[in-house]
Amino acid sequence: MYYNHQSVKKEAKKHKKFLESFIIDPGSFRINNCDYFLVNYQRGEKITGCAVVSPNSNAGKTEYLEAFDSLLEFSVLTYLFVDHAEKRVNVYMYPHTLMQKFLMDVLKEVCNHLTSEEKNVFEYCLERIDLMLELQGRIQEMYGEFEQKAKRYRDGVEEEITKQDIEEAANYLGEVGFIQYRQVVAVYEYIPKFRYIKEMNNPEVKKYITTTVDGYLDEFSINEEEHRKNVERISIQPNMSDLTKEEHIELEKSEIYKNLTNINVSSRKELRF
Repeated sequence: MYYNHQSVKKEAKKHKKFLESFIIDPGSFRINNCDYFLVNYQRGEKITGCAVVSPNSNAGKTEYLEAFDSLLEFSVLTYLFVDHAEKRVNVYMYPHTLMQKFLMDVLKEVCNHLTSEEKNVFEYCLERIDLMLELQGRIQEMYGEFEQKAKRYRDGVEEEITKQDIEEAANYLGEVGFIQYRQVVAVYEYIPKFRYIKEMNNPEVKKYITTTVDGYLDEFSINEEEHRKNVERISIQPNMSDLTKEEHIELEKSEIYKNLTNINVSSRKELRF
């Protein structure tokens, strides 16, 4: 059933208090062929309560609470994904693409004029920049997929939220955490290497250092201690870098669901029947 159907709005109005408005989340959760919808009530900008409504269910409180748990889980996961991913998907990455080209040009054109140590430094930096851009491409891909899915719910092309949709949202959010961690670590790791390049006195390399490149070499060479603290701040446990991608995502999800449990308890206090 389409979330914007008049019968859904009619049920939502039954729980509305004086001077409140309400918003029905797109997508229903289906139990025993009945459609349940999550409704948030607000007075001005302040959320004042929530409800689960169904225009075609005569079930008792237990089934409504079962639907509430799944609807809230999906709502929180998608909200957090947008909040975290949207901040990162529009990050200005031109400096990284420019430095990628600079590093590649030097390794291709003046490799014979580099010492073994210098070559290793350039290759190290290029690996980290390639990783940053690859991860950025992945988060843009995920965000695009998410936006398309959200639009299908809003437009009524898809009406039912499934357990698979909820698991996918959790995996997306977990992967955002993985991407953020790997990008922050990559920055911390490449800072001393870019400082090495900045301080090099190789005339063949200097031919490729334009004014713009020189400015970004400055930018990529500073704030090492600040970035070390950033790594510590987003580390959930010691030895995070030893985790596989899959292990990291599962760890992120475990932390997400700890917080979700608290949100569920708090939200149930505001739930209207």
